[in-house]
Formats: sequence, structure tokens, C-alpha cells
Amino acid sequence: MIDLAASSLSELADHVEQTHHTYLRSELPRLEEIAAKVVSIHGDKDPRLHEVRETFLALKAELSSHMMKEERILFPMVRELEASDEAPMFHCGTLANPIRQMEMEHDQADSALVQLRELTDGFTIPEGACDTYQDMLNALARFEQDLREHIHKESEALFPRALQMEQEKSAGPQAG
Repeated sequence: MIDLAASSLSELADHVEQTHHTYLRSELPRLEEIAAKVVSIHGDKDPRLHEVRETFLALKAELSSHMMKEERILFPMVRELEASDEAPMFHCGTLANPIRQMEMEHDQADSALVQLRELTDGFTIPEGACDTYQDMLNALARFEQDLREHIHKESEALFPRALQMEQEKSAGPQAG
């Protein structure tokens, strides 16, 4: 477990990539495959499963884009800021601009998670569900938990601390 308050911004960014992004890169394709199988077998009996799959696929696409933007744009900017004595001049102006975009995407992901939870009755395994169906619901529950932890670490620790550091470094040394 990472100490959100004691870790450097670079350590937080590394942790998010190595823990949550790595998990998503392996779990998202697996979940996509399982969901397709469950829909093909059980979708006629429970039409909500089609919606589960569509919601998941949209979220998967959004997360793939989100991770790419964090890894190629935002996190390198955060690392550059932390390593600099002054706030760097970023192509997008300030860190607040990409962070605002990431926060909007976090809100969209949260909405999708709420929808997945509602469509699956809280990831409740129906009576007589096959092993694959059970695996899908259990995996969706783990996915939700991981994504909520991921978003919390960024929204409550990494992003506010980066914005504060940028503001402090932009102000420069204060005359005493």
C-alpha cells in the first residue's frame, strides 16, 4: 500500500501506472472476452446483459484513451514539474487544463460503474449462473473496486498536490 501523503508526485504517478494501469491492461481484454461469452449464452434470458457488455465496452475504450493521456502527457508533465525549481512552461498552459479533462473522464467512468452496478443488481450472482457468468460478475466487482481506488489516488492526492506544487513554483520565492 502506498502512503498517498508521504509519496512524491513521481512515486504516485509510477504507482498508478504500475498498479492500476497494469491491472487494467490485463483485466480489460479478459473481461471483454468473458462478457461476450456470457451475453452469447445468457443474453436471451436477461437482456440487461447486452447493456452490461455495451457499457463495459464504452468504459474500456474510454479507459484506454485515459491511460494513454496520463502516461504520455499528464504524468510526464507532473514529473517535470517536480524535478524543476520553477513551474515549467507547458504546451497546454497549466496542469489544471489536462487535470480538468482527467477529472471529467473520472466522472464519466463513475457513471459507467454506477450503471454496471445497477444492471447487475450490485454484481449479485443469479441462481443457477454458470462459472463464466459468476466469474464475470466477480471480475466486474473487482474492476469497480480497483477503478475507484485508482480515481481516488489521482483525484484526492496526485492531482491536488500537483496543482499546489505548480502554483507554489509559479509564485517563485517569497520575499521575507
